[in-house]
Amino acid sequence: MKLTLQEAGWAGADQADGSARVSEYRVAGLPSGENAKIAEYGQSWRFLRWNDSWHGNWTGNYSTPEAALEALREDLLTAA
Repeated sequence: MKLTLQEAGWAGADQADGSARVSEYRVAGLPSGENAKIAEYGQSWRFLRWNDSWHGNWTGNYSTPEAALEALREDLLTAA
């Protein structure tokens, strides 16, 4: 399963002048019906996963959005 991060939210001064940093991502490449996003909380990253039947909770304490994405991928594989 190939998941990718898509920029969805920024923190900081001004995105136009490059001073803002990405603080939230949508996740693409999920199985049909699944949804997820990854966001920065303080100095760590967490993921939120949901579908039409249930809504999860913010999970994890990862050092990078890529590490959160990998943990999300493993979570999806475990649930399958």
